[in-house]
Amino acid sequence: MSYHALALALHANYPALARVRQEYKDWQTAWSSLAKEKAGGIDPEAAWRTLERQGIRLILSNDPAYPPGLREIPWPPFGIYVRGTLPGRDTPALAIVGTRKATESSRELARAFAGELARVGVVIVSGLALGVDAASHVGCLDAGGKTVAVLGSGIDRIYPALHERLAQRILDRHGAIVSEYPPGTPTLPYRFLERNRIVSGLGRGVLVIEAPEHSGALATARFALEQNRDVFVVPGPAPHPHFRGSHALIRAGAELVTSTAHILEALHLAPAQAVTKDLSETREEKIILDVLRASATPLSIDKIIELSKLKTPIANQAVSFLAIKNRIQESEGGYALIS
Repeated sequence: MSYHALALALHANYPALARVRQEYKDWQTAWSSLAKEKAGGIDPEAAWRTLERQGIRLILSNDPAYPPGLREIPWPPFGIYVRGTLPGRDTPALAIVGTRKATESSRELARAFAGELARVGVVIVSGLALGVDAASHVGCLDAGGKTVAVLGSGIDRIYPALHERLAQRILDRHGAIVSEYPPGTPTLPYRFLERNRIVSGLGRGVLVIEAPEHSGALATARFALEQNRDVFVVPGPAPHPHFRGSHALIRAGAELVTSTAHILEALHLAPAQAVTKDLSETREEKIILDVLRASATPLSIDKIIELSKLKTPIANQAVSFLAIKNRIQESEGGYALIS
């Protein structure tokens, strides 16, 4: 109750809360000492009753229900606000992240990876943002799995608002919405960066799908490395700017993956079939598949571009994702269909 009042009074400012926690032996003492100066009309009991009416739990870091993975990370949240059901302590979880402006192929891959992992009992953690985040949540739910969304705003403020139905679907399927910010906390850019350490901290590892340079997904991966988590990266076409961050992670030692089998092996979980034999293709991918079907021999990338009449960057991306999906393979003679 006292922590919640302090979080409201200090506007969920982590450095301010950290200073208070360092100075006082517990949150109750801190609130009693600071109430006159910082209270701002906050009634702790009334604020707590509001939480209860909204169906929101506050789990402090000393609570047995607090996710153990968060205790291991730098700057662990002092408390988390939760709607829904957090996964059990022994339930494997993986974060999936990527750009909000993801290509159709990357969104499709996010859905596929999330679905395959969900089918073998892995909880998917992401940030409910546009692009890869939303695709990951949807892929998990469509496969009957459970997923956790971590917000960069107050737990009562779904952002973007168009994902309110997705958030409700997560709760309906016994997943959870999590935030370190109390209800009413507005959405601010720096809070998305802060929440990324929680996204990575809730999982055993992070899968990165399409991360530009200086992206939030890249920040999440770096948090994961600091937290001693595994980082997996789906590669993309070399010239595409949205994959520069992804490729930088691979060069720095992150594990390149093209199927869930790689991830499950690294996490010591049950094997699953590699993603994607049954994935639908984009229009550009279908064009390239038709070109390869019409050829009796493998084709070079230059020949594929010539025959498909696609622009070079688009063709390169489509070929890369078809290879990841195990629809085509590269040999010395070029690319050919996998029968």
